[in-house]
Amino acid sequence: MKKNSFLGPLFGENFQKNKSKRRAASHEMLKRAESWIGKGFLDEDLDISKTKISGSRRLFFYLAFILAFVILFSRSFELQVIEGDSFLGRAEDNRYKVTTNHAPRGVIYDRNGQVLARNVPTFRVSLDEGLITDEKREDAINKLSKIIGVSGSSIKDKLKEKGSGSSDPITIKEDASHEEALRLQSSAIPGVEVEIRPKREYPYKEILAHVIGYTSEVSKEELKNPTSTYQLGDRVGRAGVEQEFENILRGANGYDLAKVDAAGKKLGSLLTTKPVAGGDITISIDIELQKKVYVITKKWLKKAGSKAGSAVAIDPKTGEILALVSIPAFDNNSFEAGLTQKEYDRLLKNTTKPLLSRVIGAAYPPGSTFKLVTAAAGLEKGAITKDTEIVDTGFIKLGNQVFNNWLWLDHHRREGAINVVRALSRSNDTFFFKLGQKIGEDAIVEMAKKFSLGEATGVNLPGEALGLVPSSEWKLKTKGEIWFPGETLNLAIGQGDLLVSPIQLSRIAAFYANGGSLVKPTILKGEETVLIPKFLNDETVEVVREGMYQNTVGDGNVSYLFNSFKVKSAGKTGTAESGDSRPHAWYTGFAPYEDPEIVVTVMGEHAGHGSEVSAPATKEIFEWWFGRRP
Repeated sequence: MKKNSFLGPLFGENFQKNKSKRRAASHEMLKRAESWIGKGFLDEDLDISKTKISGSRRLFFYLAFILAFVILFSRSFELQVIEGDSFLGRAEDNRYKVTTNHAPRGVIYDRNGQVLARNVPTFRVSLDEGLITDEKREDAINKLSKIIGVSGSSIKDKLKEKGSGSSDPITIKEDASHEEALRLQSSAIPGVEVEIRPKREYPYKEILAHVIGYTSEVSKEELKNPTSTYQLGDRVGRAGVEQEFENILRGANGYDLAKVDAAGKKLGSLLTTKPVAGGDITISIDIELQKKVYVITKKWLKKAGSKAGSAVAIDPKTGEILALVSIPAFDNNSFEAGLTQKEYDRLLKNTTKPLLSRVIGAAYPPGSTFKLVTAAAGLEKGAITKDTEIVDTGFIKLGNQVFNNWLWLDHHRREGAINVVRALSRSNDTFFFKLGQKIGEDAIVEMAKKFSLGEATGVNLPGEALGLVPSSEWKLKTKGEIWFPGETLNLAIGQGDLLVSPIQLSRIAAFYANGGSLVKPTILKGEETVLIPKFLNDETVEVVREGMYQNTVGDGNVSYLFNSFKVKSAGKTGTAESGDSRPHAWYTGFAPYEDPEIVVTVMGEHAGHGSEVSAPATKEIFEWWFGRRP
C-alpha cells in the first residue's frame, strides 16, 4: 500500500481512504459559539480603530501567512507534478460504461391465438478487446474457449473480422448455457461480459419458417449507417413476418450506466432504464391448417420425385393467407443459435434453395392455369361467347412448327366442336391456340395486366417476385427480336416467357371464387380488405367459374378425384413445360363452389402433370379443412 505524502498530514488527509481528520468540538467551544449570537466582531459597542496590535504579534501573523503560502504551494506542486501521473492513472482506471438492456421482441400469434414465435431467456457472451492487455490476451482467449466450447481460433477470427478500428465488444456466443454463464462469472476473465437477453424461439421450425422468418444480430454495416437506431447485440428480422413488421416487433431498449474498473468489473450502477417489449402481432395463418398443408404437400412432392414446391391457402373474400408452405425449408431456430458463416454459405449454395419462399419469391410458367386469363380476354373482346364453338383439330401448324393439344399428343384423340366452358374443363389447348390467334397478343397481355400479373400483389411479406408478362415491345427491348405468331399461341396457354408466382395465381382463383373482385393478399388477421374495382362483366366471371366447376365433375380433367368429394369445388390444372426437365405441376381451386371460403394453390417443380400431383394434394387439403368441422 502506498504511504501518504510527507505534506499530507499537515492537512489531516489520508488519500487512500479519501477522508479528512477533524477535531471534535468541545462543550466549551460550543458554549462560546452560542455567545457570538448578537455580539462579536460586528457589535456596535466594539470599536476596532481603538484596538492596538503589538509589533511582535504583527510579525507572528506575517510569518504564519508566509508559512501557510509556502505549504500550500508545496502541496500543490506535489499533487500536480510529483504525483500527477499516479492520480491520472487512478482516474483512468475508473471508467463509465453504458450497457444495453435489449428489449424482448413482440410475440407472434396465429389467427386462433396459438404462439408462433416467442422469447426465452438466454446468455450472450461478448468480449471487449480493449479491456485486455496484450500479455493477458492469449490467456483470456484460452480460458474463454474452454468454458463455452468455442475454439480459440474461432474467437480470434471474430476479433479479426471486427477490425482494429472498432472499439465495440463482439459477440462470441449467442446462447450460452446457465452453467457456462455461472463459470464465466466466477472466472472473472478480463474483457468478458455475460448478458441475459431474450432469445427468439420458433416452435414450428421448418413448417412455418418461410412465413415467420428469423432474426440475426445487427451487422457492422447496419451499425455504421448514420440513420440506424440499432445497438450492438440487437436482433433484426431478416425474412417473413419478422422482417416485414420489424418496427412493431423490435421494442425499445433500456440502458444501464455503471462505473467499472480497468478490467470491466462493475463498481456500481448510476442510472438504469427498463426496456420496453415490442408489440405483439396476430397473423392470418391457421397453424393447424399450416401443419396439414406442409405434410400433404411434402408427401405428394416426394411421390412425384420432386425436390421443391409450394402451397398456399387464402380466404377469397378477405385475401387473408390461411397457410403458406415452401419446400424445402429450414429450421429458423438455427439462426438464433448463432449460425456460422460456413453454415450460412452452405444454405445459400444449396441447389434446392431452402431459404427461398417459393409462394412469394419465385415465378414459373403457369401452363394451362393461365387459360383463366385468356378465356376472359376472349369473352371481354367479344371474340367468343359462352356458346361459341371452336373445332379441336388435335393440332395447329404454323410454318414448320406444330402446336399439339395434349389429348392428341398423349392419346391421338380430338375433342370435336367445343365451347369455352368445355375447353376449360378439358383444358383443351387447340381451343385456346385458335382463340389466341383471334384476339392477338395485345388482348391477352392487356387482360393479364388487369389481373395485375407482372407486378407485385402488395402482400405484406418481403421478397415478392413480380413475374413477367411478355409482349412484342418487351421482347424487342430486352432481346432485340421481333414477336412471332407462334409466341402468341404459347402465351395463350401459359407457356413461353410468361412467369407467374403461386400467390399471383391464387389471387386470380380468388377473383373467380368471390364473383369478380381482385383482393390484395395479406398475412395479418383482421386487416382491412383491399379490393381492386371490378374490371370484368359478371357474365364473363360466371362463364369462367362454370368452366372451373366442370373441371371437377363429369369428365372434367380432375373429375376422377372430385366426383366423390361431398363439397362442390372448382379449379384449374396446369402442366407447364420447363425445358428438358419434367414439367411443373399446378392446380388452383376453391370450395365450396356456391359460397367459397378457401382457395388452395399447389405447385410442384418438375413434378409432372398437375392433375396427378397438385390436384390430389389440393383435394386432401380440402378434405381436412371441411372434415374438421363437427
